[in-house]
Amino acid sequence: MSLAMSEYIEINLIGIVILMTILVSSRKKQGREFREEHKFFITLVTLNIFILFSDICIYLLRGYGDSWMISLNHICCMAYFIMHGWFGYGWFRYVMARMYPRHRAGKTERAILLLPALTNSLITAVSPMTGWIYSLSVTNTYFRGPFIRVSFASSAIYWMLSFIMILQEKARPTKNREESEYLILLFAPVPTIIGNILQMHFYGLSIVWICSAISLLILFINIQNHQMSLDKLTGLFNRGQANAQLIWEVSHLRSSKDLLFVVMLDLDSFKKINDRCGHLAGDEALKMVAEVLKENCRKSDLVCRFGGDEFLLIEHIKSAENAEMIIQRIQNALKKKNENANLAYTVTLSAGYAVYGSGDKVTTDDILNHADHMMYEEKRRKKEGNS
Repeated sequence: MSLAMSEYIEINLIGIVILMTILVSSRKKQGREFREEHKFFITLVTLNIFILFSDICIYLLRGYGDSWMISLNHICCMAYFIMHGWFGYGWFRYVMARMYPRHRAGKTERAILLLPALTNSLITAVSPMTGWIYSLSVTNTYFRGPFIRVSFASSAIYWMLSFIMILQEKARPTKNREESEYLILLFAPVPTIIGNILQMHFYGLSIVWICSAISLLILFINIQNHQMSLDKLTGLFNRGQANAQLIWEVSHLRSSKDLLFVVMLDLDSFKKINDRCGHLAGDEALKMVAEVLKENCRKSDLVCRFGGDEFLLIEHIKSAENAEMIIQRIQNALKKKNENANLAYTVTLSAGYAVYGSGDKVTTDDILNHADHMMYEEKRRKKEGNS
């Protein structure tokens, strides 16, 4: 084995070790908030591992002209190039799940999206006979085929569609994400794209998938930072994330076509639940409220545990009349959850909210103080009604 080949295999093995570490850590830390996008992230990491492994095998089999060795190399080459297209498809689905978590693709849309990956798979599958994507010599040496660019183009189509989708969402006045989320999705695939361009221009250079491993590492770090913004007990966002989102909302309120709707919710008689039934029961009550909020809020809404037994919702609504409807929907869902849970205590919430439009000049403190005041007013009315 030449020094250059051993160094190349060593680099690929380092990439596999990095990706395996990401894979193990991601499976351990999978949370409910990331169910759909996390599935596609895991798929991307797994595909990248198999691609790097296939690439190593192609290099190791070079020069061995036994018929079974050539057949094995064909399998590795086909797997390597087929996975090009499916990696691009997986990236597009990951971005779509992150941008539009509520979107469910119809049959026609899915068929169109699958077309580039399927086309690449078909052309690659017949390459042992046609040599379109690659060919192997009698000494089991790999050569590029005349349609090699089809394989790279199948991924490039998905990258381009992803860029367009991200930029369109980024340009929307009513967007409900921080600027950094768009930037990470725009720039994470850049190492892979650069690797593709260099590999197509310099024959013998194979750096695409180690560059892809770097891209996935960037995404993984971003996901870990995102996990730091979650409350460990409930899986909801924490107060720090809520404050950051509120700052963003206030700074973009003037350009928003929708109304900003902020709800403060407080679990009634939480201390009594802890005192009478124990702190584990109190934790279960908090998790029940979190579950109700997740089930009855949109994925684009920010739902957080603000502290202790307080929760905060940040949403966009079309009219002020929607506010009471949303709160009532949550209260009804919680009432139904109590009936089905058959617990020794009843979980109820007091709610206060604030609604602001583009013409309002407010600060984050104004919003929180107003919602908090309205919430305590409801608590007071409940106490007066029970006395």
